[in-house]
Formats: sequence, C-alpha cells, structure tokens
Amino acid sequence: MAEHNELGEMGEALTFNWLKKNDFEILHRNWRHSYHEIDIIAIKNKLLHIIEVRTRTNNIAGYPEEFVTKKKFQFLQRAA
Repeated sequence: MAEHNELGEMGEALTFNWLKKNDFEILHRNWRHSYHEIDIIAIKNKLLHIIEVRTRTNNIAGYPEEFVTKKKFQFLQRAA
C-alpha cells in the first residue's frame, strides 16, 4: 500500500477513536454510494455529523481544512 494511503488510514483511525471517546455514535465508516464517499457518519446529541478526514504530517502546505475543495464539498452534500 502506498505511504499516503497508510497515512490516510491512520488519520481516519485517530479520528474514529477521538469521536468514540467523545461520545459520538459511529453509524458508518467509508460509506459509499455510486462514486461518492463519506469517511465517517456519526451522531451525537441528535445531530448527524458528516465527517471528511484530511491527514497531514505538517502544516507547511496548509491546514487540512484548506484541502476540502468546493467540488469535494459538493460531493459530500450530494452524498449526504
């Protein structure tokens, strides 16, 4: 497996563990429909959370939230 894929899986595992520790109920991981994917779908306090995980080893190229493009956000909206 490529190194960037391993980093992504590690980031998703860390996010999953953090959500569980903070009382989120995980409904789905890597949920797919057609060509849309949602990394994690969780619920807490009757609110549904659609979570896109972006893992970086440093902030030199920018912060993870800067890498959720307008197109990716539209895909997440459609998938949700």
